[in-house]
Amino acid sequence: MENKTTKLYEFRVMVEEDLAAQLPYQVYVNFLGESEFYERLVAVAKRDRVLLTGRPAPFMMKLLFKTKYLFYLEQQTNQKLKFLHWSLEGILGKKKDMLLFKDREFVIEFREALLIYLNQFAKEVEQGKL
Repeated sequence: MENKTTKLYEFRVMVEEDLAAQLPYQVYVNFLGESEFYERLVAVAKRDRVLLTGRPAPFMMKLLFKTKYLFYLEQQTNQKLKFLHWSLEGILGKKKDMLLFKDREFVIEFREALLIYLNQFAKEVEQGKL
């Protein structure tokens, strides 16, 4: 019998710390929810080339990256990002060594922003907007 208390989706953004590494903080996402919905999220992320960017994302960047959905992480910290963008397909698929950072303050900020981004994206997929 199916458990009716299972949410359609829930994300947990986790951080692993390896102080011996050059980039000691690795962020990854755990998905809790229905596996069919997870597969749908990954399929939409792949189809639309959904990206998260750490730099301002004007309309031209959407054309440049050939994506329909681009989310800009507005930084509060003073740290420069090494990467211009990350693929949501890679983030959801827990692609190894994808979300590596040096600064602890930025990781805290990034974790919060990523959770907001993932929930926003999942809500739009659930509503059929994407």
